[in-house]
Amino acid sequence: MDKRCIILVIDRYNTQLVKVLHPNFVAMHTATQRNCLALLITSGLLLSNPAWSQTEKHTADTDTGELPESAPLPATDQLDDNQAQAIFEAAMQERDSGEVFNAIEKFEYILSRRPSLNRARLELAVSYHRASQYDKALKEFQAVLDNPDTPEKVRLAILAYLGQLTSDELKPKTEHSFSYYTKVGALYNSNINYASLDGYTRLIGNQEIIVPDDQDQSSTGLETFLSASHRYRDNTPLDFGGVATLFEWQSQVSWTGNNYSRTSDFNINTLSASTGPALFATGRWRGAFNFQIDQTWFGSSTLGTFLSVNPLLTFELGNYRGLTLEASYTALNYDRPEDAGRDGDSVLLGAGYSALLGGTQNGIETGIRAADLSTDDPQYSYQSAEVYFGGFVTVSGIQNSSLYLNISLRQYDFDAPDTDISGEIRDEFESRYALGYNYDYSEGMLKDWTLNASYTFSKNDSNVEAYSYEQHLFGVNLARYFL
Repeated sequence: MDKRCIILVIDRYNTQLVKVLHPNFVAMHTATQRNCLALLITSGLLLSNPAWSQTEKHTADTDTGELPESAPLPATDQLDDNQAQAIFEAAMQERDSGEVFNAIEKFEYILSRRPSLNRARLELAVSYHRASQYDKALKEFQAVLDNPDTPEKVRLAILAYLGQLTSDELKPKTEHSFSYYTKVGALYNSNINYASLDGYTRLIGNQEIIVPDDQDQSSTGLETFLSASHRYRDNTPLDFGGVATLFEWQSQVSWTGNNYSRTSDFNINTLSASTGPALFATGRWRGAFNFQIDQTWFGSSTLGTFLSVNPLLTFELGNYRGLTLEASYTALNYDRPEDAGRDGDSVLLGAGYSALLGGTQNGIETGIRAADLSTDDPQYSYQSAEVYFGGFVTVSGIQNSSLYLNISLRQYDFDAPDTDISGEIRDEFESRYALGYNYDYSEGMLKDWTLNASYTFSKNDSNVEAYSYEQHLFGVNLARYFL
């Protein structure tokens, strides 16, 4: 909880509300206001209910009536103070961890047997509010206001809270939002013969374009990425296993291009469209199920059309840490006659761990992926295993700037002899290292733009010499989100 809430309740037994409210309360974030008011309301009832003024947790045993958090509610019409306290504490823990609907069930259970426990009624009202059940929340708050025994301090706090509740109730139940992103810059590629750039390796399947040794292999070029995104959001949370879960539908159309100045034969341009549902259980997990279609052009001809399904699930571990599970299925359909044997299916599975360190100033990400590509011509089929690591650090003394490093190591094992060149079964190891610098402009003509400078070194070691290569890629670009 925001540290400013401490000021709200540090003198919680003082009868003067004006001494409790923080002078910057109106400037707080909505969620912070709501949490602070809820804490103020319920703390005011502690002395009014002596049996409920115990804040320490009891040891679970039959003498105290403690209810383990995972245990079912007791099937009894009677509820003594110890039992009520145990269920109350379990409900508070569940609500704080996002299990709002489970908490509502427990608060309702307490009140069905002890309707005079106004502290439970207020926490039920707050829980209804978090579940966007505004009419029910207002009814419970009104019941406490109508009680002549309610302390004046609590009465005033409820009235303040009702202002926030009314404001939230007036917000649209659903919302649509649009955002746009653009990135434009210059690049230099030391080896344009190989098209396995980031974003294409997995999609195309280690596609190599072999050219004569005497043809120029390096070129400057233009790098572009343009996207338009739409988000539909239902602001009324779903009851997903007792957890308050928000539903979204996310869609995006994007254009990605690497176009070279010396020759257009190795230009790669991709038009992508994706859409799919997403669920967010704040503080617990988030997931998405994305459908995507990519149309890719290589040089002056259409390379192919690629259809993919991409489920993703991230578990939030607290302290800005997360565990992500990813999967992808892609159907590869090439258009060029020389690529007919490359048509097939690709399956990828992966797991990754990410964490922010030192607040949000630094971060790391690491993980593994395994992929299986099955093609019409088995010489292009392979299994691969990848280990990756990434991280960023804020540059000391330079505001709004950071350095990042990404490393990817990937092993390819092909299924059948390479009949195009060697007649051998290929065995390859690809390593990629990317170092970059970001600077966010906060003022001037470039305000809200981000400058990115990067260097990427890629090396592919193959038992077939024709497929071994090194590649140096330099890029400088400007990027911006338009919301």
